[in-house]
Amino acid sequence: MIKNPSEVLVAVSERECAFYTDYLLKTIRGSSAKNLRGDSLAERLKKLNEELDSLINKNRAPKNFTSQMRTAFKATQLPSHYFRWIDKKDERLCNWLWCYLKTHTKQTDTATTTNAVHSTELSQLSEKAFSDDKDSTSDRYMDILSAFYDGEADTEQQQALLDLLKAKWQDIRFNESVVNWLEPNNPSQWAWAWAYLQNISQRPLEQAWMPTSDTEKKAVVIATLDLSDNVDRKALIIDKMKKAWSQKKFREKSSGKKPYSISMTLNTKQKLNALAEERNMKINEMIEYLVRSEYKKREMNE
Repeated sequence: MIKNPSEVLVAVSERECAFYTDYLLKTIRGSSAKNLRGDSLAERLKKLNEELDSLINKNRAPKNFTSQMRTAFKATQLPSHYFRWIDKKDERLCNWLWCYLKTHTKQTDTATTTNAVHSTELSQLSEKAFSDDKDSTSDRYMDILSAFYDGEADTEQQQALLDLLKAKWQDIRFNESVVNWLEPNNPSQWAWAWAYLQNISQRPLEQAWMPTSDTEKKAVVIATLDLSDNVDRKALIIDKMKKAWSQKKFREKSSGKKPYSISMTLNTKQKLNALAEERNMKINEMIEYLVRSEYKKREMNE
């Protein structure tokens, strides 16, 4: 007989499985600890479900006992008010925290977690919560909650970790240098800033995630800099980036020229290169010369 999913006990962590085992042994007389042993989480869950079936079939446990166990475990989870400081409408906060936890829950070498808030507690969170990239603030918020609720850290460890993360965020959030510098409704600036960070060759910053649009590049630039723990280096990068952008804008304004992107075949590009070389011109100068020449012919023929 195919069982209803609600009748099958599922645990996403060793902590959850251990709770169900203890709850069963303490609540139902006749349940046997030796029947629940296994070498893996999957095996212990299998044994746990088999024991539950046996007890229910023998009328030693109520038919809704699986649901009762889930409700009991949920009651032991950290209350939601501990997460209130994580505003799911705050894109910057959710992006930073999601990226930070994603990075540090997957690190196994303790030497690499020197700058982490608390490597022991971080390693107890669920890295499965970050197995897929997310492209919305609400989805990243849910991943953050899952990392805590589906991990191995107990409630005291979770509370301590949340307090430390909150304190770390307070230090980050008040640095709004980049946030205020990035112009509203200017995707070209966001794309340029993202490219600038990508081109840092000496001790490059770890990119928050790979953006899929110019609009998302703004969030990635902010998150990438927020993730940097070296305050002095971060300030230096921001200062250099701002100056480089100002110089770029000044050159564009002075020359009256703006960058444009055009597509052409390889054969056409080779011909363009040859023409430019013959006249000792740069590619952009050659294109301007050709356009002006053709337009002049047009005016003469009118």
